[in-house]
Amino acid sequence: MVRRRSIARVVGQLVVVVLVACSPTNKTNPAAPTTNPTTFAPQGPQASLFYAKAGSLYVSDPGGDTPARKLTDGPADTQPAPSPDGMHVAYVHKANASDYGGELWVLDLSPQRTPVGAPRRFVDPAALPEAPWKTPGHIVSPRWSPTGKQIAFLHNDGSGQTVGGLLLVAAADTGTIVAPRQPLFANDQYAWAPDGKYVAWTNARSDVSPVDVSALEVGGASTPVAKDTNAFSVTYRKDGQAILFTNGDASGPDFTGIPFALRDGGIYAAATVGGAPANPPAHPTSLLARQGSYYGDVAALGSGAVAFTETHHVAGHLSKSILVLDAQSSVPRTIIANVAGDGQGPAWGADDAVAYVQDSPGSPLIVTDVKNRAPKQVDTGVESFAWQ
Repeated sequence: MVRRRSIARVVGQLVVVVLVACSPTNKTNPAAPTTNPTTFAPQGPQASLFYAKAGSLYVSDPGGDTPARKLTDGPADTQPAPSPDGMHVAYVHKANASDYGGELWVLDLSPQRTPVGAPRRFVDPAALPEAPWKTPGHIVSPRWSPTGKQIAFLHNDGSGQTVGGLLLVAAADTGTIVAPRQPLFANDQYAWAPDGKYVAWTNARSDVSPVDVSALEVGGASTPVAKDTNAFSVTYRKDGQAILFTNGDASGPDFTGIPFALRDGGIYAAATVGGAPANPPAHPTSLLARQGSYYGDVAALGSGAVAFTETHHVAGHLSKSILVLDAQSSVPRTIIANVAGDGQGPAWGADDAVAYVQDSPGSPLIVTDVKNRAPKQVDTGVESFAWQ
């Protein structure tokens, strides 16, 4: 069983090892959030931003441009996962705020993003496949597929100590579980392929050990695309022809006895064909390699750029920066330097808009664009969030 405290220790060890020789990133005071719409004008329709705060779900539609409206009354609703058309939102409904996970519920919405009927339990806990733990287990980390046909989620033991869980998929129209051929214990940073036929994932772990980056065919088998890596976050490129992943640096003497096949920290691309893994897997291509780096939260942007975060560990405090590696560039640029280091990472939406929690008092939720031209504060005290 993978334990939350153990995962935190793994991350802490990696951060200390890879950053101890690096100078802390200089931080500057961020510009005050503004509501001036003239400097932040992405083309095309803007998406809705769903988020959880104080046990309820809210929506700002368009995201960040309108006051948020409350959608649910809790008592402890979190981790919203809206459908691609914005007409439904799946989420984790917990009995108590202190629980790590809960049940998977769905709320139907009108075109104006107002509730249609009462929220409903989507997956019967008794219908979940047999798990290695004796407790009923809880659901965490739901993700609605890009096609709108399925909802993926992780099933864990609900102890509050476990990170990750068994990767499962449910049909969006019936809630019927489409289980993989073999149990897959996945990290919570997994991602759908654009065609909705595959899910990229990497193993959850409780120590500093090699893991595979793999592609699960929904209802079928899972196949590695990169073996024995130090990967933590994965996503698909927009065209589905590659799985991008961040690899923690494992090139130093502290990792000598650990059999990593891929040691250099950075951003990598593993080849796929429409989401399907190559067989046999080719060696991943390096998009950005940098010793002493700790990258995560990788995202493929519509512009062809790759976004990710870099973690900083200074005087016992964790924070992140958001970086963007533009297409055809080998040098990333930092766009935001004051992202909260704990909790959820940034979420990218249409027109390369990004939402993130700022590393400042009150933990404000900020929306801006890929050039950070006019950051806007949406709310404070936000726990989790997602774009439609």
